[in-house]
Amino acid sequence: MSPLPRGSRRTLQLTTALVALCGLAGCSALTASTTSTSVTPQTSATPGPTSTFVQTAPPSTTSAPTLANTGTNMSVVVASLIKYGQWLLTNPDPSKVTNMAEPGCAAANQLIAQTRSLIDQDAYVTTTTPTVTNWQYASPAPSSSATSVVSPTTVTLRMSKVAEPVTPRSATSSTTVTSYLPALPSTTVQIVLNKGTDGKWRICQVSTPFDDTYGDTIAALI
Repeated sequence: MSPLPRGSRRTLQLTTALVALCGLAGCSALTASTTSTSVTPQTSATPGPTSTFVQTAPPSTTSAPTLANTGTNMSVVVASLIKYGQWLLTNPDPSKVTNMAEPGCAAANQLIAQTRSLIDQDAYVTTTTPTVTNWQYASPAPSSSATSVVSPTTVTLRMSKVAEPVTPRSATSSTTVTSYLPALPSTTVQIVLNKGTDGKWRICQVSTPFDDTYGDTIAALI
């Protein structure tokens, strides 16, 4: 799918996708909340409505969330992949990156490098759930009776997220912060997904065509 034109308002309202999603997955599992520390970031994302697209961000040292990355309900798939990616930032483990990112793709290489860097620093990221205000379905979009989605497929989101603190695990206080991952202002995020021979969707590439905060990296998404 071609990137959305600058200034375009053609993105679909997230509400439409979530109505279908609630019927399949249940809305209670997708209620967002924000994890914060007493240290206030110097930057913050553009205010927006509370997201109901992505589940609550996992705390540090928890077990991996269950991936729901099969089937044709791409809103459920993408939400699950974001959830898992955030868990990897709070519990960095390069060996688990290919559970949610396609081996050899840019997204996997970028996340492997980021988790290795966190391990080298003996640090973790206190993640927050992104605010998703628009959702454009996969291209090509399946019909209501489709049993599969063509791979690769592209999903487009309009989203933002606040700055996220990086904290050393050896810190004597939970408020000790060494740095912040930058906030992402409300912008278009495009996600290319590949389906493996195991029938599971994984992220191959993430791009932000109208914002250079993160460049075209998976860090913009998780």
